[in-house]
Amino acid sequence: MITTIDILFFGFTFLLVLGIGMYAGRKESSSKDYFLGGRSLPWWGIAGSLFGTNISANHLVGMLGIGFSVGFAQSHYEFGSIPAIVLLAFVFLPLFRRKKFFTLSQFLQEKFGKQTGRIYSAISLILITIQLTGALYIGARSFLPFLQNLGLTLSYAELVIWIAFTSTIYTWFGGLKSVVYTDVIQTFLILASGLVLAYLSITRPEVGGLVELFAKEENRLDGLSKMNLYLPPNHPTLPWTGALSGLFLLHTFYWNTNQYVVQRTLGGKSLREARFGILVGGLLKLTVPFFSILTGVAAYQIWSSLGETANIAPDEAFSKLVVLVVPVGYGLIGVILAGLLGAIFSSIDSMLHSAATLFTIDFYKPFLEKKGKPLSDEMEMKSGRIFLIVFSLIVTAFAILLIDPNSKKNFFIELSNQSSHFTPALLVVFLLGIFNLRINTRVICGTILLTPILSLFSPYFYSQFSPNFIKLTFGEELNFLHRVFLIFHFALITLLTAAFIEYRKRNEESETDAQTQNQSIWFGMIKPSSFRNLLLVFILIFLFLTLIYVRVQFPANKLSFAVIGFLIFLLFSCYHTYQRRLPNQPLFTLFRKRDEWLYGVLLGITFFFYLYF
Repeated sequence: MITTIDILFFGFTFLLVLGIGMYAGRKESSSKDYFLGGRSLPWWGIAGSLFGTNISANHLVGMLGIGFSVGFAQSHYEFGSIPAIVLLAFVFLPLFRRKKFFTLSQFLQEKFGKQTGRIYSAISLILITIQLTGALYIGARSFLPFLQNLGLTLSYAELVIWIAFTSTIYTWFGGLKSVVYTDVIQTFLILASGLVLAYLSITRPEVGGLVELFAKEENRLDGLSKMNLYLPPNHPTLPWTGALSGLFLLHTFYWNTNQYVVQRTLGGKSLREARFGILVGGLLKLTVPFFSILTGVAAYQIWSSLGETANIAPDEAFSKLVVLVVPVGYGLIGVILAGLLGAIFSSIDSMLHSAATLFTIDFYKPFLEKKGKPLSDEMEMKSGRIFLIVFSLIVTAFAILLIDPNSKKNFFIELSNQSSHFTPALLVVFLLGIFNLRINTRVICGTILLTPILSLFSPYFYSQFSPNFIKLTFGEELNFLHRVFLIFHFALITLLTAAFIEYRKRNEESETDAQTQNQSIWFGMIKPSSFRNLLLVFILIFLFLTLIYVRVQFPANKLSFAVIGFLIFLLFSCYHTYQRRLPNQPLFTLFRKRDEWLYGVLLGITFFFYLYF
């Protein structure tokens, strides 16, 4: 039962978020202010916004539901994001900031032509539409039981409209700065609500505490422990082979080439400030498995003891667990509802703002300039705000008309599955752009447009033409994570072949083949410095996969392997930092000013978890 103190706390946080959002953006007077926060965002704003944007209601509600239905293996979605975050800090972000881009399509336009950039922007708007529709659905669905508990007769559609309207208001007023500062508040609310629910669930008598939870899962009679991070390669939802291949590619796309994630790092005061914000955001990411997914595993133990597991849909697990375990009269339900509200708003506002940025900078502004009507700063802001309202209305209609509010599916997995048709080829294009490869624009555009079609038909090809031993190993149906891995390599081979043909054609015309070969490696397409960095990445990946394989073969020694994994990354990062020491520079000063070793700690903790669970 929701009490007066719960309502007061929830109402206070709602008004606080709305007020700060409108106050933070009150002085936005240019497109640079509105779209990039005047490039003045502090590290803590970037950290809070990255975490808040990523940990949407899909995560808070959806991951708990998957922890309940699948288990701790869902943590691959969090642990696997850390290497991708490190790539953002040291590879993608320095390049994007040096060029002072507003949108990531500007990077592709510079490398491969305007058509490539616009296709990226169009696909990004499609992806934002899919994800934003899902965020409105899961937010409304998870809130609805609490409102019904209050005796309110709001329908699913009315709640979707309220959520969309509220988040649109302060995003419309304040731009990126409003989004970032409200995300910081919402990050605290998410963490507080997640930790409260985790504690109350894990300490229930049916669970018996953290140690007892691990013991119960370890000793399950059916041998299907929900604390196992590595599910079989033929698992229908999260096979470990897919988690360490296709899912990592999705992480790389999301954290490095996704407009609404990278945009807040572009708004940082400096590269150092942005990188420190990314580091703290990564550390916050590592808490999610333990306050969300682990809570779902505890919920499975609770409902198993009550004989209710068959009656709980994954997307309903969050709201039903709150009603079951949270005591009444202490304001704790208000805390959890405030965290849920923060998770809903923090992703919706970010996606709305990025959609407005993409439309204004990549479509509307070039369209007017082509007609000889340059767009002023004031008109850029105005057009962005108008599109934001129109786009909000469109996705609100989609959430009401196209999604079944009573679905029994794992919506988080469904969302990842549908979005992943578009991402592999775009990731390949960004990676090849980083290496400065020259490729014909038509080939790139054709590959980007062809791969989603191939991706849609690949499950049919797999079922019809795959040998039996492949199906025995990886399942009768093609898991979407395996599909992402295959489509990525199709696009990679296609575009590398095109790059090689382009290179040979260029050299035949210029007759400088011998000179170019002396300066470059692999047919002149990759410079020696880039090749050394790429080789180092492959060595670390090989070492990590080897440790994983050995740990799976000898699970009794998992703690030893976990400690070895942590020390490898820590020592390597410290050595890498030491190599950048200036003459006579004290070690304390060196480690205070450099951040490479801190990222080594972050990676070390991540791989400790990978090798332990």
